[in-house]
Amino acid sequence: MNFLTRLRRDARGNTLAIVAAALVPLIAMIGSGVDMSRAYMVESRLQQACDAGVLAGRKEMADGRWSTAARTAAEEYFNVNFASDYLGSQSVSFTPTNPTGTTSVRGVASANLPTVIMTFFSIADMDISVSCEAKFDIANSDITFVLDTTGSMACPSDANDDACSGYWSKYGGQEGKSYGSYSRTSRMSALKSAMDGFYTTLKSAASTSGARIRYSFVPYTGTVNVGRLLPANYIADSAAYQSRKYELVRSQPAETVVHFQSRSSAYTWNCGLYSGVWHGTRIYGRYDNGYGGCIWDDYHPAENIYETVYKRVVHPTNVYKTFSWTSDPTGSGLSSSIWGGCIMERDTVASGSISYSTGTRSFSPNGLYDLDIDSAPTSEATKWRPYWPEVSFYRNLNTTETSSGSSPQTSCPYEARLLAEYSTLKTFQDYNKNLVPDGGTYHDIGLLWGARLSSENGIFASNVAAPALNSGYVSRHIIFMTDGQLDPGDTYYNAYGIERHDGRITGMSTSTNQNSIIAEQRTRHTNRYKQLCKAIKAKGIRLWVVAFNTTLTSEMTDCASPNSSFTADNAASLNEAFQDIAEQVADLRLTD
Repeated sequence: MNFLTRLRRDARGNTLAIVAAALVPLIAMIGSGVDMSRAYMVESRLQQACDAGVLAGRKEMADGRWSTAARTAAEEYFNVNFASDYLGSQSVSFTPTNPTGTTSVRGVASANLPTVIMTFFSIADMDISVSCEAKFDIANSDITFVLDTTGSMACPSDANDDACSGYWSKYGGQEGKSYGSYSRTSRMSALKSAMDGFYTTLKSAASTSGARIRYSFVPYTGTVNVGRLLPANYIADSAAYQSRKYELVRSQPAETVVHFQSRSSAYTWNCGLYSGVWHGTRIYGRYDNGYGGCIWDDYHPAENIYETVYKRVVHPTNVYKTFSWTSDPTGSGLSSSIWGGCIMERDTVASGSISYSTGTRSFSPNGLYDLDIDSAPTSEATKWRPYWPEVSFYRNLNTTETSSGSSPQTSCPYEARLLAEYSTLKTFQDYNKNLVPDGGTYHDIGLLWGARLSSENGIFASNVAAPALNSGYVSRHIIFMTDGQLDPGDTYYNAYGIERHDGRITGMSTSTNQNSIIAEQRTRHTNRYKQLCKAIKAKGIRLWVVAFNTTLTSEMTDCASPNSSFTADNAASLNEAFQDIAEQVADLRLTD
């Protein structure tokens, strides 16, 4: 009894028993912490991979439609970002979907995670699942396309400048002809397709946001077609052209000359019996004692002599500018003509040191009315003039008047359009299907009018600044696409006339060196478009530059806003460039 009593009262072994009893819940607590930490890491990585997958899938929906390619892209990005055995996870799955009636991509990812410690407590594994969604969203946006539609756009979409020259030599402006191993898709066709994809991407981005998306267009060559956008009083009623005129060159006084004479007895016995008709008058012979025979006099009445003279001529444009058929103003037998809508620019200064100051927001030197983006005309010098190819001719170098001349190369691109909404892809295509390759490359005229159609403070302000129904902020963009370097010519009739004679850009109207004129044109037009790029960006407009099958020069890169220049050497890469721009104009993002 004493032993049992002592044992009951002895507490020296209690601690061990208590610790042993406490180990079970302690191990459970530690084990759950370890396994829950593993589960959290798997869930976090699973969420990251899910997000990456749906972002990639939505980006692949270039035309806004769910496709096998979009699904594959989503799955590949998920797999790259989540290893199937990460921390021992099993049965990993990822299912991307495109819910009916939406343009978003949703995903569900799951994995099974075997436990390390909790398995000893009858919890063998844990199921982990996450969801994700990605969509394009966009604010109100105005996009102006400034598009090089010159002759080289007829070339194959994968032909470089050298191959394009060969194609052009063989086919001229014809598109889609077989040429070596090059694509039969022309650069122009590739451009239209890329524009369609751009439209579709932004259309789908705006479908759920309610944003207003508007487009304007400025196709350019050596001029632009903006005549129908301008009020009639902005166009001059007369303008100077390098042309021709049927005019009086001299007056011939009346005179009498001997037309025929003879001493033959067949006539001399009675000269008056014989006559002839000259200049509408019957003339009878007369006997002349000094000559000793018959003479028939030819009377030449006084006469004004007219000829066609090639020179600078001021023609009336008050009828022509109304888009009415206009009779020949030269008087030299030309057919009637009607204005196509292209323009000649306002007065300018032939300077090699044109610059734009972002501080004063102005160009120098003074007198550059043509580079004034915002001001409406206030005088003849500040009015535009109709581009009139039918009455335009060029002459030999350093001549003011000649008796012969030649028709210059001319081009008038399709008409520009102000900012407008396009409710369907078809209405958008109804515009760009009219673009055709023709003419030479003058980047400055395209950028100048792209700026005018995009400016909130200019002559089209009522259109540009029209508030969106949602009253939200409007981002403004110009997409400048060209497939060639600036390509002026001294006899090419462009928005500044015929440079060989007008000298409006170079001031070299008396030069006898054609190559020097062209070289100076290239230098000065390049500087002009560089300065215009500064002016555009100073207005808060994001300027995108796409060089298609041509070198992305430093001038082009500098022209673009930061991180906004692209190159493309075939139809696929052009589409990628336009998609990249569309995705940046919109915002590809994850949604909760």
